[in-house]
Amino acid sequence: MKDKLIKISFLGDIMCEMPLLRASKVGKGQYNFDKVFDNMKEKFQESDYVVGNLETISAGKDYRYTNHIYSFNTPSEFIESIKISGIDLVTTATNHSLDRGVSGLIANLNTLDRYDLKNVGTYRDKKRSEELFIEEINGSRIAFLNYTFGTNAHINGVELTEDELVHINLLKPQTSEIKKYKQKTQSKQIKSLIARIIFKFISLKNWVLLKRKLGFKYNTSYQDNDLSEINNQYLNKIKAEILDAKASADLVIVCMHSGGQFHPEPGKFSKYMMQFMKENGVDIVVGNHPHVVQKSEWFSNGMFGAYSLGNFSISPGSVYIIDDDLPEYSIMLHFYIGAKSKKVEKVTFTILKIVEFEDKSLTVYPIDHLYEIVSERKKKDIILNATKIYNRFSKKNIRKIEIRQEYDINIGNEGDFNGQ
Repeated sequence: MKDKLIKISFLGDIMCEMPLLRASKVGKGQYNFDKVFDNMKEKFQESDYVVGNLETISAGKDYRYTNHIYSFNTPSEFIESIKISGIDLVTTATNHSLDRGVSGLIANLNTLDRYDLKNVGTYRDKKRSEELFIEEINGSRIAFLNYTFGTNAHINGVELTEDELVHINLLKPQTSEIKKYKQKTQSKQIKSLIARIIFKFISLKNWVLLKRKLGFKYNTSYQDNDLSEINNQYLNKIKAEILDAKASADLVIVCMHSGGQFHPEPGKFSKYMMQFMKENGVDIVVGNHPHVVQKSEWFSNGMFGAYSLGNFSISPGSVYIIDDDLPEYSIMLHFYIGAKSKKVEKVTFTILKIVEFEDKSLTVYPIDHLYEIVSERKKKDIILNATKIYNRFSKKNIRKIEIRQEYDINIGNEGDFNGQ
């Protein structure tokens, strides 16, 4: 008798920046974000479980909604729309977890609880942080772990005390981020003093716009190549949690928030952590944060790792976006798990595209749906760009792909998708 397959799917960064926030306002203090997810609901229903990376907090209006290009707080209606769409779990250990401090992190958890949206990666207290998140999906016990490389402390200045570390799962210390923050806010060097004076009179958004208008470089893609903060205290904690999960679950999945931004290739730190996950027996690693799709690969022990799925819902019109490597495209990654074997029997992926309208509202489409409704010229663009995304994610070099609902990935050591 054929083994019944359980389908678990993963999405990229679910974001809500200033353009989308403003476009989604429907009345005084009222918002509606359903449009973002409307064209994905049918796709979500095809899966037994859908996981997304929540790249914002939703702490309530008292914490100020997003008014900065790198610091987010989104109305609770965004969480409501995520829940209604059919997403089952969100990962919350991201570089934006502390955009409104520890109290904002906890307020975000309250919002998620209010809408009964499950989450992993951030916690109210020590007791909650020590509880494994294991979901029983059609008889299989799946453990989900979530860690982030940092918390944007170089922007928000929030330095966690030893006692406060229980609130978020970190891959490494905040040391370099805090050093950058102090350099920026306290240094008496001329460059730092001039920067502080400038930003008293102009917002960062307007500064970026000015640089763009003048033809200056306004943002730079980069890789996470710094290995200096690898810390055994943090690694040992992660290792212990993986071992606990392996003892209690059929499969262990790590959602890893790391990487440089807008760079199509993973850096040394992300590669180091991917190898660490492999060496400690993780079954699947799903990465996010770089804002563009990066490669995925099978490892010699059978682990599957995807470095970055890209953006589920970034605003293509945001002032800091670097368009070179197609940040409006992302991957929805699917794992088919045997109900009896408890193993990954099949891996596929769907290519998604964000469409931004003149009013800055967004909607996300699977490319096969979008392909059916666009002009012939745009059809050619979708094929060209989807082929680039396909090749980057799969490490292939196909001249032109067909537009499909899902693309297969060879299992284990079969075929040319094999990676070490």
